[in-house]
Amino acid sequence: MMKYFLFLFGIIFSGLFNAQEADNNLQGYFMTNSSESLYSYFAFDGNGKVDIAGYGKGDYFVKNDSVIVFPDKDIFIFKMNKNRLNGISDWVKNTKWDLKKDSIAENNRKDDALAKKNAQLLYEYYQKTRKKSNDLGRLFDESAMGNYTKTINDLCSKGLTKACMEKFGLMVMEDVGGMGAVLTSKTKKPKLNPEIIKLGQKIISMGEVEGHTVLGSYYYSIGDKVKAEKEWQKGTDEGSTKAAMVQFEAEMSEAQ
Repeated sequence: MMKYFLFLFGIIFSGLFNAQEADNNLQGYFMTNSSESLYSYFAFDGNGKVDIAGYGKGDYFVKNDSVIVFPDKDIFIFKMNKNRLNGISDWVKNTKWDLKKDSIAENNRKDDALAKKNAQLLYEYYQKTRKKSNDLGRLFDESAMGNYTKTINDLCSKGLTKACMEKFGLMVMEDVGGMGAVLTSKTKKPKLNPEIIKLGQKIISMGEVEGHTVLGSYYYSIGDKVKAEKEWQKGTDEGSTKAAMVQFEAEMSEAQ
């Protein structure tokens, strides 16, 4: 069960630019010819989600000439120059991805006002939690962790699904004994918490397919394998590669 708890914990730490408002209307398929990069392409859907070379989908926003992508962990920063993405941060540094005009990338933008609101909230998240530091130093600073949790709760209440995902992880962590218990491997056995389930359902209702992934992992961690399988299958059916991967790992573990 521990690895499914760790999966939930991982989303907490997957897991501040001014002239122009943040947006997420970048749409297109960007590909690199570099054989050294782990990421052969980025496909932006014009609505805040980017397919990261088939590894899964992340959130993104664009501010001036910067493109900020949030994978499971860390952060990717690019500079946009016409139809080219130039990698700036670790993992993408010194690599270029060019827009492939003859390739089809989905465009999921349906509500422009809502999309812009989400981009601006993600920008606020970046400003308050990632711009100055992306390390785990706050884990050992009670005051910093308290401020971080307050920020996450506020952004979740404003409608940022990424913040709600992190709030979900924080609630699970608190239920098993808090950060100290996690770091010393002395976590309590998780028990059903209706508030955590309610938050998972809220995330799903917000249109975040990975809500099924984390809710399924939570059900699995408390021993409800039937509900876990149902959530993971729903996520897989809706296109989540993460849900499919976690479900596969669970099945392999059960077979051993």
